[in-house]
Amino acid sequence: MSQKKLSSSYGKLMLNTIVFAIGSFSSKVLVLLLVPIYQNHLTKGEQGKVDYLTMIANWMIPLATLTISEAIIRFGLDKAYDKKKVFSLGNLVIGTGMLLFGAVLGIVRLTGLADRWISGYTIMIFVYVLMSGLKTLYTNFVRAMEKVRMFAVSGIISTFFTLLFMVLFYLVLPESFLGEGTGIQKYLLCTILSDGITTVFVLIAARLWKYISFKDIDRELLQTMLQYSVPLIPAQLIWLVTNGSDSFMTAYYLGEDKNGILAAAYKIPNLVATVYMVFGQAWNMSAITENDSEDRDTFYEKVFDFNQSLLYILSAGCLLVAQPITNFWIGKPVRECVNYSPLLIYSTIFSCLTTFMGSIYLASKKTKRSMFTSMIAGVINVGVNILLIPKIGLYAPPISTVLSYVAVFFVRVFDSRKIVPFKINYRKMFISNIIVLIMTGILMMETDLWHHKLIYAVVLALFCAVFVINMDSISSLFFRFLPAKIAEKVTGLGQKKLTVISVAFVGFVGLNVLSKCVPLIIVLLAGFAFGIKIDAPKIFGFCGILGSLLVGIAAAPSLGGGLLLILSVVPIVKYRRKRYIAFGVLAFDIFIGTLISAVLGGFLFSVELLGLMVYYYKQIWEFILDYIEFGTLGPLDDLKKQTVGNKAAKKAQDGEDTDL
Repeated sequence: MSQKKLSSSYGKLMLNTIVFAIGSFSSKVLVLLLVPIYQNHLTKGEQGKVDYLTMIANWMIPLATLTISEAIIRFGLDKAYDKKKVFSLGNLVIGTGMLLFGAVLGIVRLTGLADRWISGYTIMIFVYVLMSGLKTLYTNFVRAMEKVRMFAVSGIISTFFTLLFMVLFYLVLPESFLGEGTGIQKYLLCTILSDGITTVFVLIAARLWKYISFKDIDRELLQTMLQYSVPLIPAQLIWLVTNGSDSFMTAYYLGEDKNGILAAAYKIPNLVATVYMVFGQAWNMSAITENDSEDRDTFYEKVFDFNQSLLYILSAGCLLVAQPITNFWIGKPVRECVNYSPLLIYSTIFSCLTTFMGSIYLASKKTKRSMFTSMIAGVINVGVNILLIPKIGLYAPPISTVLSYVAVFFVRVFDSRKIVPFKINYRKMFISNIIVLIMTGILMMETDLWHHKLIYAVVLALFCAVFVINMDSISSLFFRFLPAKIAEKVTGLGQKKLTVISVAFVGFVGLNVLSKCVPLIIVLLAGFAFGIKIDAPKIFGFCGILGSLLVGIAAAPSLGGGLLLILSVVPIVKYRRKRYIAFGVLAFDIFIGTLISAVLGGFLFSVELLGLMVYYYKQIWEFILDYIEFGTLGPLDDLKKQTVGNKAAKKAQDGEDTDL
């Protein structure tokens, strides 16, 4: 593969990542806003029961669908296979699997074999599995058709209706509209309805009925797809058992209240997993399409290095803010979860790296290896839980999770690199892991760093160290998410200068922490006034937002929200531009969220955001394409004109050569 082709591979990976980010932001990150809703309307016991009911449903999905959706991606992207036949066989397999699953579930209900776990929820579990299976099948096929924009839109739709039904069921409609004590049913019903609506949307928008035909069943292709997907059933089940055994064994040994605390401990680690999932979806597509390329090993090496650096920075960042997020977002009833979330955050590094290595098995169609390596995780996780939960309580599940993911990662590093022998920077991996482990240990020993601010400064210094070590590998992100001039200055500093700046920064932060940020707030407000005076939006915008945030943290959230609203009025009055009015509306949402309810503010923002994305979807898509091609947030007009001119000149030259 030429250098030009290699560059286009990275461009396509980045394009898919950005588009999936739009869909995943709406379908995953915004859904995190729902946590306060059901935590305020469900007891800790009900939260624990919701957790293991969804786990049971997720265990059933691979069995009922034969994981055929994974084959849809693999064979749908492969140009050697007919997409219509692939999709038709996928529907056939899921239809047959759901009929068998319904029959088995009926027998289980009649005999009472699983009454302890699913009594009263059998029908809902069946519908949950059906809707989830169909949604995954249809959205995966849309990805296989490389209609990533439609995939992103489906995520937005799923989010909107999840938010809508959550608000309706818990906040608007009478509490007894489904009967007394139906909080768990409402939670499950929200997911079922949103999945169903999303499935119907994708079916109609992509006209998927045109790809369904059962007249001529290709038995050879069916056998090939099943040979690929069936070994993934135990692999997926083992991973689900690895994750779900924590919940079930905690409920069994310690009770559903403790399981509710464990479920809360997973909320912050899921932030890392959610962000990685955005990249992982795009990476799986690239791994398949680049599987036969000449420079495949180089491609894997660079992407893996970027991948691990991003994970270390994300995990260290989550450790840095874990306790404040728990205090303001998850709530006091389950604050005990801060004892266990640091280890779970650390485990996500190896969980995501293991997923990355597993993509090699999927791309090369060696899914049996995925199954065998996954068994290691299941055995370690279940075994450690059985041994340690009765002895050390809730510390056992995080420990078992870390051990299982670390073991499988190194097994897959050894095994999968026989297929794709790319290089790994073990030195950087070792140093980054040591620093993140030290951060984890500090947070586990001291669960209230707000009253030990100097220790918090140490944690901040460790985060800066992780960032400095891994900055070079993610430098491309600076050019993607910062103006070009700032990105060039940051990446041009080098590790030594950046280290000195980091030390000075930590010292300055320590000084402000001891004085409750008063000096910094004064400086930022002065910067806001200066930015307004010289008409510098970047200066007064940054200073106003950060100053309001600090007031909210140091004094009260409502004061910070009120200050932000007041400051947002100044540029509206002075400049009267649309972007300042839009920011003023956002500031109003934040103020409502801090004054009345975070759920209400988040809901207002999500509805407004959805409306803007629908109204400006053409401009958004054009911006994304420009962003991928030119890689800058700065003005593109001159660069675009130059590129178009070069293309026109080349076309004219080609025409002259042809005439000659």
